[in-house]
Amino acid sequence: MDRLELVAEKVGMLMKAECELLGSECLVKKQRSLTIPASSTYFQRTLDFDISFAKLKEDGCALNRAVIYLLPEELAAFAFTLIEYPLPLPSHYQQRVEAGPNIVCFYMESKEPPEDFAQRLSAALETIEEESKEMYIN
Repeated sequence: MDRLELVAEKVGMLMKAECELLGSECLVKKQRSLTIPASSTYFQRTLDFDISFAKLKEDGCALNRAVIYLLPEELAAFAFTLIEYPLPLPSHYQQRVEAGPNIVCFYMESKEPPEDFAQRLSAALETIEEESKEMYIN
């Protein structure tokens, strides 16, 4: 097993997802089901996340990218967890948010070890999943 395969396997475990290698790029296959409010109805949708890393270098860094779909009320907790995670954001980090009336698209890109990116992203996703459970319990 080569280095890229080992990193992909570790990222898959951290993200609780399957990984697919396409040349020098690794695609993380992860989905999320959302109940999206629209007017007086709700739509249940399962959305694919677009998570990948590519260009793995000798020092362990790679170009990491993710597109995550959130409900507007989840954005603050998601972003807070990314920022406050024990592994600080790398100096080569970018994010942008595109907000619609019912869904938010969170784009992020970094140059760091894929394992660090996966740990931070996984923690942010777990935070919003926990908040969703609490919202339906109360």
